[in-house]
Amino acid sequence: MIIDFDFEDVKKFLPKRDINSNKYDSGQLLIIGGDENYPGAIILAAQMAIKSGVGLAYLYTKSQNVIKVLKEFPEIIVFDNQDRLAEILSDNIPILAGPGTLNNKWTRKTYDLIKNRPFTTILDAAYIEQIKIDNSLKAKILLPHEGEAAKLLGVSSSEIKDNRVKSILTISNKYNSCVILKGYRTLISDGKKVYRCMNGDCKLSTAGTGDVLAGLVGGLVAQGLEIMQCCQVAVALHGSSSDDFSHSKNLIASELVDQIRIKMD
Repeated sequence: MIIDFDFEDVKKFLPKRDINSNKYDSGQLLIIGGDENYPGAIILAAQMAIKSGVGLAYLYTKSQNVIKVLKEFPEIIVFDNQDRLAEILSDNIPILAGPGTLNNKWTRKTYDLIKNRPFTTILDAAYIEQIKIDNSLKAKILLPHEGEAAKLLGVSSSEIKDNRVKSILTISNKYNSCVILKGYRTLISDGKKVYRCMNGDCKLSTAGTGDVLAGLVGGLVAQGLEIMQCCQVAVALHGSSSDDFSHSKNLIASELVDQIRIKMD
């Protein structure tokens, strides 16, 4: 059975900040990603995370991206040192891994470092495929588009497109995860139920909007939302914010970040 929902159904779960709270009360998030040619993806994800309300955002990325990120957002704690990564991993905070990544040695090496963590790990882009090799992550959220879902199941993208409900249930159960299958009428499943978001349309079919969604999911997890609530709120807020955008053909991802921030107020 498919359960339809929209932002009005889930906005009650949006995180609220106590007047006496400090940055640690608002949650911490470790973000990993950003290959040589894709610094923009990690910048979009990280800025969405901090603008969603996360108290502290750490970003582990390749060295050539550090200055680029700091110039845009000095609020983000950016580093490329593996010892520093190990130190932060020991704090067992939620992890978002993947925006702007390719399936290469750096990705595989970093994936090995984040395995077996007790807190929720959100996997995007090249990190999604790593669970085919090692599925030892404890609690995880996967954010595949149809092409990435096809790789997980070893089928064609057209087969995923024609069988989205069956595909998301198979992925969720096979990899013991909560899955957000991106696309028109994005689906969410925990392996038992399938939820279909009625927000969002073709305005989201542009570069970077998936990175914004990843940062939003990570930000909400860090602020304490339960996994399914987090996925539903993030997808509906992401889609509803694009629905509110007045220009039907030229929404860009960085504008979507600010639209989401406004809608969270």
